[in-house]
Amino acid sequence: MMTPQEVSWALSALFFKVLPLAISVVALGLTLRDRRPRLVLKPRKSSVHRVYRLYRTTNGIGFVGGVEVYNMSGRANAIRDYSFCYRDDEKKWKVMESQNYEEKSEDGSVEQRNPTPVALAPYSGTEVKVLALTDNNLTSKMDVRIEIEDLFGKRYSIEVTAEF
Repeated sequence: MMTPQEVSWALSALFFKVLPLAISVVALGLTLRDRRPRLVLKPRKSSVHRVYRLYRTTNGIGFVGGVEVYNMSGRANAIRDYSFCYRDDEKKWKVMESQNYEEKSEDGSVEQRNPTPVALAPYSGTEVKVLALTDNNLTSKMDVRIEIEDLFGKRYSIEVTAEF
């Protein structure tokens, strides 16, 4: 028969062999769960200026704005593609034209719209400036859906309202 002191030593030896294994299993589970791609889109906010604007072009209407994109995963990700839709008067979503654009300002600086690829480190975020065109002449307000596709083919969307 074992003495109480021997039982205590045996239990402590077992405890210190099982505890690291249990912690490792829990850490592996959390790491594998956190490796799933997850982006979060947030609208830009400004107290002074309108963030989402419409402007007239020779063929129709242009939409300009920006979106905050956050990578909420422990895995690096990237933005691969953009798509834009607007809601017409009949409440149907219609596709807008979009591609990579460069805007040159008066001081010579260049601002990119719809840039791809945009790399996102784990647990980080960035602002992405977007631009889309449509040949429709609408009223003074337009609802726009911005969709972003990530490196793994997952799509994320946000709806905003733009005005002239």
